[in-house]
Amino acid sequence: MKTKIGLTAVVLLLIGLTACSGGPERLAFVNDGEISVVNVNGTEQITLTSDGYPKVSADWSADEKQIVFDSNQDGDSEIYIMRADGSEITQLTSNKNSDLFAFWSPNGNKVAFASDRDGDFEIFTMNADGTDVTQLTTNAEATDFPGAWSKDGKQIIFSSDRDGDTEIFIMDSDGSNTRQITTNEDNDNIPSLSPDGKQIAFYSDRDGDYEIFVTNIDGTEVRQLTTNPAGDFDPKWSGDGNLISFTSDRYGEEEIFIMNTDGTNVISTGVAGYTLAWIK
Repeated sequence: MKTKIGLTAVVLLLIGLTACSGGPERLAFVNDGEISVVNVNGTEQITLTSDGYPKVSADWSADEKQIVFDSNQDGDSEIYIMRADGSEITQLTSNKNSDLFAFWSPNGNKVAFASDRDGDFEIFTMNADGTDVTQLTTNAEATDFPGAWSKDGKQIIFSSDRDGDTEIFIMDSDGSNTRQITTNEDNDNIPSLSPDGKQIAFYSDRDGDYEIFVTNIDGTEVRQLTTNPAGDFDPKWSGDGNLISFTSDRYGEEEIFIMNTDGTNVISTGVAGYTLAWIK
């Protein structure tokens, strides 16, 4: 039976969903290609974009005043920024290839993103105004996608299929000193870094279908959090590190779910789409 968030669960969640400022968190998500925010109980949804151009990803700056996102409004996917209320959209990249999966550096000065401008998807960085574009990875016939910056801004965690299947890697923010975090014969995708910088959540098909896993940042102590025949993917940590949201089609359509970081107390928000971030 499908479980929605009831009143008691909402109260408990809102007590637990507090960041350092003490305020409850909301979920930022994409559905039908548009960016929205909503309370964790599925109420008070606010749509930030409604131009009809598909968006794949978005990330909020550390001060939550700006959003960097990708959109194909000029005919191919490019990187844009806008204010947190959806106003003042500015285009950062402009080329005939696809730029997507953009993430802010912790200090808000740089943006990491993926681009296929050299023929396959590689990781690039640029200044927050779109200048000084620098290519960090160069792997012919491989696909690299950034997942998160480390909390000190010195490293970037990313996924890559350079070893034949998709694994999680980490490198210095200048592209040097690359280390592999996960190693198996299946696919480990789209890493999400915990607020304390010590753990990585990701989704993997290592048990035959996509499930949510967590590992230490050095690749030790891999734990499987979900186990069901449906697809679970796109995990994101709450700001206090006590909860993880993810998308699942276990009830027939893709919805956002919330669970404890040990995989217990899985609750459906009733919101269609996938989580981009937890915001205040």
